[in-house]
Amino acid sequence: MKKIYALLFVTLLGLSFYACKKDTPAEPTNKITGEWKINNRVFEFYAGGKLIDTQTENNSGNNTEYVILNEDGTGSFKKNGETNVKFAYTVSDATISFTHVTSFYNNQWYDGSDFKYTNLKLGTAELYYSTEGPVSSPAPYDKYVTRVHLIK
Repeated sequence: MKKIYALLFVTLLGLSFYACKKDTPAEPTNKITGEWKINNRVFEFYAGGKLIDTQTENNSGNNTEYVILNEDGTGSFKKNGETNVKFAYTVSDATISFTHVTSFYNNQWYDGSDFKYTNLKLGTAELYYSTEGPVSSPAPYDKYVTRVHLIK
């Protein structure tokens, strides 16, 4: 009988050490969430497949813009401390899609157009995305590419 109690004691002792194992903290479910400062935007304009013009817009001082991406899939753009665009967003593969867009101007909120950025790249404290599309005439170019660099 003592052998059975000894075996039971050893088994319980082993289980108690296993139960006391430290849990690893859960990874954040969405690493893209948070407030991101738009560091710069690069606009490239093409005609006939050739790059014909590049413009860079750096955001600092009075032009500082932020993108806020909330855990619940909503977000906003903020410039000079004021929210000027609200949206819902989803991330799939390397694409971030902005939907239910509303913009604030002339002291009123207006419905906007949905848009998306592709080539989404997320670093520790950096986020890159880009978009491209056709340009309607009579512009001297037929395609644009916009690359955006954001930092935490």
